[in-house]
Amino acid sequence: MDAVGAVESRWGLSLPWWSLAIGALTTVFLAGLAFVLLVMHSLTYGFTYVLDLGSVDEPDVGRYELALAVGIGTNVFGALGLSRLALRTRAAAWPPVLAALPIAVVTGSAATACMLAVLGVPLLPLAGL
Repeated sequence: MDAVGAVESRWGLSLPWWSLAIGALTTVFLAGLAFVLLVMHSLTYGFTYVLDLGSVDEPDVGRYELALAVGIGTNVFGALGLSRLALRTRAAAWPPVLAALPIAVVTGSAATACMLAVLGVPLLPLAGL
């Protein structure tokens, strides 16, 4: 049994499965973020409409659904792709749960950025540029 096989037998799951398990947590975060953004957009639209302060477009639920689908797709397929790539590096000798954590951070960040881009949120001001 090689080093990778010994690590997999000790932890029970391989790296792609750990990436998907941790990716499920980031998917819950993405769904929560989409819901909070929809609520904030609805409240902003309601206040500006009632007080006649300006013009804010009414929230389009279909756009939020599309953004969430793009975010989840980026998260799941990114996690699977990066975990398969990580199996060809030195990270293959790591415990799979430890190798899956940086993958979850990278794919979660990319999925959040993709979701916000679909919603039309400018990303450069968030980066301080």
